[in-house]
Amino acid sequence: MTEPRIRRAVVADAEELARAYRSAYRENRRLGFPASAGTVTGRDVAEWVRECRVYVAETEGEVVGGVRLEAGDSNRVKLSRLGVREERKGEGVGGRLLDRAEEAVRDCGYAAVWLTTPEDHPYLPELYRRRGYEKTGEYPLENRSYDEIVMEKRFR
Repeated sequence: MTEPRIRRAVVADAEELARAYRSAYRENRRLGFPASAGTVTGRDVAEWVRECRVYVAETEGEVVGGVRLEAGDSNRVKLSRLGVREERKGEGVGGRLLDRAEEAVRDCGYAAVWLTTPEDHPYLPELYRRRGYEKTGEYPLENRSYDEIVMEKRFR
């Protein structure tokens, strides 16, 4: 298994990253947590790359996952769209993407990073807790049959 290279995404990655997201989010749909990332298009991802900070994990020339950081207020950044191709899950790619995203948040001087995740998901809330994220609130979803929680990791 080749160690993934994590780099800043460019617009030319959009189609391949959209395919990676559609693959990555199939599992959540099967678990009853459908997300819009499961149907994302290359055009959507290209817009994210232009407007946000997006990182990709690349292995042997193939984009196998990504993560998005959205600037919010002056103290914290939202982490979203963390996803790894279904066939590459369990190889540490997601952890490497999280490491890079958190490093970028710290390097830019933000005090915290936050995210939302389904509270009843079988492993995501615990994965984030193990990485130092704490539940800070509820995040109701109007267009879903489930709600999410807000989790935050402070750096200072």
